[in-house]
Amino acid sequence: MKIVRLGFAAPMALFGSSAALAQASPSEHASHHPGAAAAPANAMPAADTKVAAPQGAPAPPPAGGMTGMMKGMMSPSPGGGEAAGAEAGCCGIVGGKPFYPAMMNFPALTDKTRAAIRTEAIARLGSGAAAVTAGQVELHRAQSSNDPVAAQAAIGLVRDGVSLAESGNSALQGLNQNQPPPRIALAWFKREMSVTPESDMIMDGGFRDLSWLHVAAMLLLAAALVAAFLLRRARLQRIGALAQRLTPGGQPPGTAPAAAATPKAPGPVAGAPVAAAAPVKPPVKRPWKGVLRIKAIFDETPTVKTFRLMEPNLESIPFTFLPGQYASITSEIDGQKVRRSYTISSSPTQHDYIELTVKREEHGLESRHLHDHAQTGDLLEITAPAGNFFFTGKEADGIVLIAGGVGITPMMSVLRYLTDRSYPYEIHLIYGVRTPADLIFREECAYLASRHPNVTILSIVSSAEGTDWKGPVGFITADFIAGCVDDIVKRRIHLCGPPPMMDAVKAALEELHVPSDQVKTEDFAPPKGGPVPDKEPDDEPPAPPADAAGGGAAPPSAQATVNFSKSGKSGNLAPDQSVLEAAEAIGVVIDFECRVGICGRCKVPLSEGTVTMEVEDALSADEKAGGMILACQAKSASNLVVDA
Repeated sequence: MKIVRLGFAAPMALFGSSAALAQASPSEHASHHPGAAAAPANAMPAADTKVAAPQGAPAPPPAGGMTGMMKGMMSPSPGGGEAAGAEAGCCGIVGGKPFYPAMMNFPALTDKTRAAIRTEAIARLGSGAAAVTAGQVELHRAQSSNDPVAAQAAIGLVRDGVSLAESGNSALQGLNQNQPPPRIALAWFKREMSVTPESDMIMDGGFRDLSWLHVAAMLLLAAALVAAFLLRRARLQRIGALAQRLTPGGQPPGTAPAAAATPKAPGPVAGAPVAAAAPVKPPVKRPWKGVLRIKAIFDETPTVKTFRLMEPNLESIPFTFLPGQYASITSEIDGQKVRRSYTISSSPTQHDYIELTVKREEHGLESRHLHDHAQTGDLLEITAPAGNFFFTGKEADGIVLIAGGVGITPMMSVLRYLTDRSYPYEIHLIYGVRTPADLIFREECAYLASRHPNVTILSIVSSAEGTDWKGPVGFITADFIAGCVDDIVKRRIHLCGPPPMMDAVKAALEELHVPSDQVKTEDFAPPKGGPVPDKEPDDEPPAPPADAAGGGAAPPSAQATVNFSKSGKSGNLAPDQSVLEAAEAIGVVIDFECRVGICGRCKVPLSEGTVTMEVEDALSADEKAGGMILACQAKSASNLVVDA
């Protein structure tokens, strides 16, 4: 009988003494549950029969632990909702919706809702008690027959009855506390599922509702966002510094503006002489230096080609320039390092490439190399931009461009730039060449003139024999200029071409009484390999070309000698040969850049002799008085001694 006592101890531990439950008479039980059929407490049903649930109560849920409990919880009472007059679909009147899910849908605790919930809760409480009683009877029967399987089923029946009774009791407690229906249902569900007590689960939106995992995740996310922001800021600063360094006239990275760097001078002391303030020179902006790739080569004339250069990775050109500025190419030809400068003929509005238009000179080392050996895909070492021979449209309301031969290259950059930006004032281009076949950009010039009403282009050739040329033939004279442009005296003029042509045009402009300060010039002369710009005239009048040593010019001779004192070398110097060309012929290294007297890189002291220089804009008055010369411009018919 040990098994019997153990089986009987389980329900006794849960519900107290079985005798107390059995003392309730059937009539007393029926008074509490009017619709239920009283079953004798001491009745012992047969083994093959089941205890029927009281009338008005749901059938006891099948045994099975939590599964049975949930079915009992969710199942509706067959008559509870109808007896309470609940709304259709609430607790059994239409379709028998489960009790607690129906409570979740009630918006508020109205009187009608309260009555419906109370009726259903009382019915569930009574049905649960009846199920517990039936389970107890089954358990007694299983004990008497020593049937553990039946005992386990009876215990499950008791457990489901307890759950059903507790669900009704929880609803009554919620009603007594005046809680809304959804909160009543949720509180009971949490208790049945052994969830944290309701007081610990209140979510009021405060910080205490977050777990340590949420806090850690948010901290990590915030740290990642801060790191990304700092990284982006550092990258933007690097990009800005690079763009500032590559922009002409920009401030070098890491330096303060000139105005901020210059401290304010104290006021003058009474009675003390006031010294003139020295002019503050702007910081020197070094050009960009790197490699560009030849992407296309265009034949303009039999002796002129245009080379389109792009960034090797097809990015934007890593520098900006002004229309009329030039670029320098450094090449190694036959073991010799050669550097030549060529005007950029493309427009600055093109950010993906630059174009250099080069004429093949008979004695041009670099130009012959480019024409004969350069191919698409080759890399060229470029230094750019440089030069002050430019026009952006802000300098004057209108422009007259006069070009000869390959001197049209800077003019073409200006013309393309102004038309790209819809320059509203008059643009005149006067272009002179030897034959019609020597006209560079002939088709494009005609197209721009037809497309833009403010553009006028007039070309003249010195010889048209054997061609179908119908334009003017001759030279750019004063009459030709006056016939092309009205009020030439009031115009700003840019002049570029070979030295003989420029001398003739300058004389024609003087004949037309054009002020010299309105004429900006650029020289082209072989064998310098290509066009380079001239510098804008200084405020002070330039010194007349003369010998740097102060003496008069020596009588011409067939051959002179130049001695380079530092190098200990000497060589012949022809009358039409510059000191720089003589130095290159015997292997004396003199630094240079433009080869037309603009950049000043080839300044050297002249110890003995006299020289003449066509262009000496890069020399100041003090340098000229001190015997400094430009090696690329200095020529002499007498012997020289140069400190190089």
